[in-house]
Amino acid sequence: MNPAQQEQLVSVGAYLRERRKEKGTSIDEVANQIFIRPALVAAIETGDWESLPEPVFVQGFIRRYAEYLGLNGQEVARQFEPTPVAVLPDPALASSGMVEGVVKQQDKHGLKVLSKAEPSQNGRSIAPTQSSQFQWNWILGMIGVAAIAGLIVWLTTRNPPVPTESPDANVEDSAESAGDRPLTDSAEEAIETPSTASSPTPSATQAAGVTFAVDVEEDAWMRVTVDGEVAYEGILPAGSAESWTADEEIDITAGNSGGVLFSFNGSDEQPLGEPGVVRNLTLTPETDLDALLSP
Repeated sequence: MNPAQQEQLVSVGAYLRERRKEKGTSIDEVANQIFIRPALVAAIETGDWESLPEPVFVQGFIRRYAEYLGLNGQEVARQFEPTPVAVLPDPALASSGMVEGVVKQQDKHGLKVLSKAEPSQNGRSIAPTQSSQFQWNWILGMIGVAAIAGLIVWLTTRNPPVPTESPDANVEDSAESAGDRPLTDSAEEAIETPSTASSPTPSATQAAGVTFAVDVEEDAWMRVTVDGEVAYEGILPAGSAESWTADEEIDITAGNSGGVLFSFNGSDEQPLGEPGVVRNLTLTPETDLDALLSP
């Protein structure tokens, strides 16, 4: 942050701290309601800018904090002016197409700009999702599995060719000298046509697993647990996209779930919930997507 922003943060933080104390609310209660860590709430109140993420996210925290206290969140947030995440020294360079615009932010706050935002047809920016690449990989993988399974089925079920044996010249000579002798039981058994048994057909199996992908339209706090371990917890900014894959189970808790579109095992994107509503989901390989989306 620049010096002007630091002064603004100190002023706004002191104001929010006084309003919180008047309501008799603790920092932990505020953090639980606006879905950020208590340490970040305390940093806002004390103006500890070194412990906070980029200013654009800090302004969003301030807005939600003020709204929770019953204040005009937009007005309070405007008292703190954010700057762009990355500043190019030459404005002409920004529009020249020579830069990608991808910014690596601080990992210690669990926040990342995942990819460059591209303009959509209606004018707003959206980030290319990783779910598209995953869907192609998943489809190609399933085609490969089906092709291998079909080859195995064909090799195991086709009848092997039965070789034809031509009579040996010595055998013909022996048969002529023996005349019309009747065949013995053992000879009759020897000329019986062997039967071929068909082999069991193995069935192709699909790879098990759970894939959960999100495309964030509005800032949303999320916690994602993959096979019992927390894989992500923090604020996903608008325009970002992410995906997670588990062997057995994925648990999701999301604040402002109406601002998040999700895809389950390559399905079409659907809203995760209602705007401003916390949504909890548990996904397994047996989860029925239709039942999941039914009201």
